[in-house]
Amino acid sequence: MAWTKYQLFLAGLMLVTGSINTLSAKWADNFVAPGCGGSQEHSFQHPFLQAVGMFLGEFSCLAAFYLLWCRAAGHPDTSADPQQPFNPLLFLPPALCDMTGTSIMYVALNMTSASSFQMLRGAVIIFTGLFSVTFLGRRLALSQWLGILATIAGLVVVGLADLLSKHDSQHKLSEVITGVAGVGIPGLPCTESLDKAFYELCCPPSPEGGHVGHQLMWTCTCSRGDLLIIMAQIIVSIQMVLEEKFVYKHNVHPLRAVGTEGLFGFVILSLLLVPMYYIPAGSFSGNPRGTLEDALDAFCQVGRQPLIALALLGNISSIAFFNFAGISVTKELSATTRMVLDSLRTVVIWALSLTLGWEAFHPLQILGFLVLLAGTALYNGLHRLLLSRLSRGRPPAEEGEHERLLGGPRTAINDAS
Repeated sequence: MAWTKYQLFLAGLMLVTGSINTLSAKWADNFVAPGCGGSQEHSFQHPFLQAVGMFLGEFSCLAAFYLLWCRAAGHPDTSADPQQPFNPLLFLPPALCDMTGTSIMYVALNMTSASSFQMLRGAVIIFTGLFSVTFLGRRLALSQWLGILATIAGLVVVGLADLLSKHDSQHKLSEVITGVAGVGIPGLPCTESLDKAFYELCCPPSPEGGHVGHQLMWTCTCSRGDLLIIMAQIIVSIQMVLEEKFVYKHNVHPLRAVGTEGLFGFVILSLLLVPMYYIPAGSFSGNPRGTLEDALDAFCQVGRQPLIALALLGNISSIAFFNFAGISVTKELSATTRMVLDSLRTVVIWALSLTLGWEAFHPLQILGFLVLLAGTALYNGLHRLLLSRLSRGRPPAEEGEHERLLGGPRTAINDAS
């Protein structure tokens, strides 16, 4: 059956906003600007502040929920009824997991490429599957175990591509867009200021002056970023299991669920910015004061380079629209369609990152992405649909995909975080 114009719009909205969400965060990381007190130019490395912005975007989903509820007031829908009894504190444990996992991923995004960041998030399938067996008593089908194995293989290939890739910082299109060139260590992205001590370890001084081993440093940093992303997926998987065990049974509308978790995350992480301002992080800090986070420095950088504000605004607004579009795609089409569109999002991010010069092409990334895609398809049962189509039989029933908007153990309520 052909898609309607509205369905095409939703699919396009999900693809575009999902891509903008990752690319805008990486774009902000690529900027350099002076901070407070006349400090020298330095890269915009404020992962915890970026996470606060993301939760603000999720929080806005609550407004969208109540707008939709008011619009549908003449046609009562129990799933969208704000008077439906449930304890909002049920969302606190998943929100804490979301807050921790998101913060780690924003730190990791400073260390690796946008495409690897997106691809490696596929590791969530591995841990979600294992945790659902351990804590929810689920039995995984053979195809799901094969999907997990394929995902592990894909992660190894993507990680190998990062180890072998060469970073080229000369005349990048991103420098034309941002209006500045990278600062700090020549031959390395400006984000390497996060690892000054690690740089000294990997790149010892040469007799002629300067340092050697810039490529080794880039490789080390990418590897650490990749490991952090995979570590974050363990926390995201715990979030999914908690949502499955305690939240889904209350049949809370997805937009309300996303907004409530966003509210908790926004309030808690905003308060944590205060102690983070004083907690020393040594050479692993990305701000001049050497603390875990310096929100004041971030605001000063935004004031001196307004394009950073544009990148942050794109990140905040895209997360809200992406969640709305993803939920609507599941309702109007199917969860399988949503999974396919999310895979296409990785392709868009990778293609644009190459075009902007944010990363170098490596053929292993293509292989890694295809293996990850196969793993995701196997885990989510897409192969059954394809086999059914090939045999010209009736496609397997997808009614569960439409009815359960919050998804199964493989889909987080706010899967764009």
